[in-house]
Amino acid sequence: MDNSFKKLSSANSSIIMEGLDEIGKEVSNGVPEENLPIMFDAVTSLFYIDAFDRPDLSTAIKKAMETVAKMGAAAIPLVLEKVIDSDIKAELNFGRACGLMDESAIQPLMDVLSSKDSSDKIAFALYALGKIQSPKIVAVLPLILEKVNSPQKECEDTAVRALGKICENMNPHDVNADFRESMFKALVSKLSHGNDVIRSKAIRNLGKLIRYGFANEIQKTEILSKVKRVMGLDENRQVDPAYLVRREAQEVLDAA
Repeated sequence: MDNSFKKLSSANSSIIMEGLDEIGKEVSNGVPEENLPIMFDAVTSLFYIDAFDRPDLSTAIKKAMETVAKMGAAAIPLVLEKVIDSDIKAELNFGRACGLMDESAIQPLMDVLSSKDSSDKIAFALYALGKIQSPKIVAVLPLILEKVNSPQKECEDTAVRALGKICENMNPHDVNADFRESMFKALVSKLSHGNDVIRSKAIRNLGKLIRYGFANEIQKTEILSKVKRVMGLDENRQVDPAYLVRREAQEVLDAA
């Protein structure tokens, strides 16, 4: 594997891709547990490349994410070790790599939400869970609802985002009426939040409750009423001061 690792240090995209292909084949054939950390370390070194400065390597970075995803749930502890000391580019790439894994990644990420880990790790796990495209993501719904009211701003923000993202992958028939009501109330409660970004995510995700079949007719009517209030279309004529929030509100109205 040393030759494959050496290829990853090349400045040439095609050579890097060759190295990733070789490592990917090794992963597909089954990697001994003791060899996984060094392989993971080599592949994820590409996560720190700035694709804005090196657009020619954007395909290689994406391939590196796919290669980590092939490593599966066994790579989650390694991700959690790396992510705290990574920069924002790498952190996003670690999250996207987790999102490309199958449902086997759900439980180890859920375990982080139930742990006493730092708020940074919890926020990362929330972000990664929101990326996983499996209907089995419904299992994490109670924990995400709990984190929506986290006193840590980063966890609160990421949990509000994750609540909407998992709607895209859950089957609404797998979510009982009580949980749907809790989702609705959790997002509505954020419409008066002092943070513009959280208010905008709440609006966007209330729209997702409608779009993906999680809102009943009463809830849909109330959501649209609150969206109109944000836009100043009710009798009070008081618009939300943030354009970001109003933009999301307009999208919900346009889709209604």
